[in-house]
Amino acid sequence: MKKILIVASLLVLGACSSLKKEPKTITNEEIKNWDKTIAKIVVDSAYIPDEYGNEDPIYYLRKTGKMSEKDFQFLSTLNTKNEFNEEEIEKFTKLLDKYPSKIDRKFFLEDTNIKNPKALVDKMVNESRLRMANPSNHISSRVATEEEWEQIVAFSKKDDLNEKDVKKLRKLLNNFIKRKEFFDERSWYGAEISSRLEYIVEKSKSDVLSKKELNNINAKALYIAYPDYLSPLDRWKD
Repeated sequence: MKKILIVASLLVLGACSSLKKEPKTITNEEIKNWDKTIAKIVVDSAYIPDEYGNEDPIYYLRKTGKMSEKDFQFLSTLNTKNEFNEEEIEKFTKLLDKYPSKIDRKFFLEDTNIKNPKALVDKMVNESRLRMANPSNHISSRVATEEEWEQIVAFSKKDDLNEKDVKKLRKLLNNFIKRKEFFDERSWYGAEISSRLEYIVEKSKSDVLSKKELNNINAKALYIAYPDYLSPLDRWKD
């Protein structure tokens, strides 16, 4: 009986081991062309381009300090070689594994990301009254609770918003973008037709979205709806 149990255990362990992913083999060509290799893995890892600043991935990593100068100097030496020793391969592989986690961002507004709070709430309230579908009347009728929308209307009736008001507004907007019903294709097409909107429309059609993916699509949608009043996503908190 013991022998049978031991054999069964070994078979289970063997099956589990076979399910483990084999480590990716890095070619000399990929190491030599490190900038293209890293850029590709960063782009492939991001759900939306804003996660790497919507710009050249290497430039973004360096600009934000996510790629240290020391690492950049090491990487720069690889272009001049055709073969690499074990230490260089190991170091490059570790860097390749590290950079996708560096762009693992979930966007949230900070108070300073709302460039003109009073003008923003005025726009939201005014556009919510239009008959044509647009982001504001979608938010007022489908996203915000009655109490939340009343707060935005109250803000619009003020001459200006103080720091406390801006903080409340920021919290409202951050709560909105967490919600599944926030982005509505038809309403956003009432605001603009563009490649950036087409991009998130396609992304939003995924059957399964993680909380981070949903949040980031909605954050991008919020920015598209009110680009004159909000900072670009790469300046938002994550």
